[in-house]
Amino acid sequence: MPFNCYLCEKESVYLTWFCGDCRKIKNIMNVYGKKELLQILETTCLRNKNQIGYKIDNIVKKVGFKETIKESELPKIETKMVLRNTKKNLS
Repeated sequence: MPFNCYLCEKESVYLTWFCGDCRKIKNIMNVYGKKELLQILETTCLRNKNQIGYKIDNIVKKVGFKETIKESELPKIETKMVLRNTKKNLS
């Protein structure tokens, strides 16, 4: 009877706790440490507010929007994630 991998919970495993890919991740974590690996993943895979803002700015430049979106027109949840403090926003 197969069990699911303890880390990804997707792959079926028979004799071990982790599938092949998750075993590699676990070995890397053993070498670098849990906190270091988490920091690497956060800085590499996740975007912070500034990075989200830069991405939106690049898309706006490519598309060429002429109008600016007012803060009141954005949904409240997106406003927290999208807007960043710039000299333009502070004035």
